[in-house]
Amino acid sequence: MFSIGQYNGASLSDHTLCLTFDDGPGHTEGDGPGPKTVRLAEYLYSEGILATFFMVGAHIKKYPEAPRKVAALGHIIGNHTFQHLKPLPKHLSDNDDVVEEIELTDRLIKEFNLDNKIYFRAPWGSWSVEVAEKLNKDLHDGLDHIGPYFWDIESSDWSFWNQMKTAEECAAAYLSKVEAVRKGIVLMHDSTADLVVARNNNRTYETIKILIPELKRRGYRFVSLREIAI
Repeated sequence: MFSIGQYNGASLSDHTLCLTFDDGPGHTEGDGPGPKTVRLAEYLYSEGILATFFMVGAHIKKYPEAPRKVAALGHIIGNHTFQHLKPLPKHLSDNDDVVEEIELTDRLIKEFNLDNKIYFRAPWGSWSVEVAEKLNKDLHDGLDHIGPYFWDIESSDWSFWNQMKTAEECAAAYLSKVEAVRKGIVLMHDSTADLVVARNNNRTYETIKILIPELKRRGYRFVSLREIAI
């Protein structure tokens, strides 16, 4: 059931982080800039970290093997709507089909989720009581939706890629934000749903490879979204 309010990582203990990635999946050949969802998932697995990838259904259609490979590593595949074109409250006020935005992606990811549970994050974190009530009333696909999940730590990684900045610059910004907050759900983007420049210049995979060793050195531990009390 969709919550009226949004969940975060307030219940986590100090120096505990939960990594989440939005807007994927994406794929880029070679080591240049661009989305690298599966490689990111593989690296996190090698570091003993289970993350959540909130995927956009339209992108899954382009890269249908990505969620299978990511889920096989133990990561959660979450629902981030099908198109990610505008905030859900706007969908509702425009009389667009909000239910279909969720249901279409549910169909693509349900086989990768345990116990019919679907973790959900709203595009741009935009949510309303009216959207929650509409989905709870009209979405009946036999799945247990948990969310939406907001975040506690983010430093707009997409804006670094939109400005052609480096992984080192982005990592420094996130490290500063983590040290200021010290715990919570971290938002990053393994691709970008709505900004072509940011998507083509995505360096989140490279940023994570800088961040994880440093965060571990500073005593941070990582938990799955499943471990956060709601």
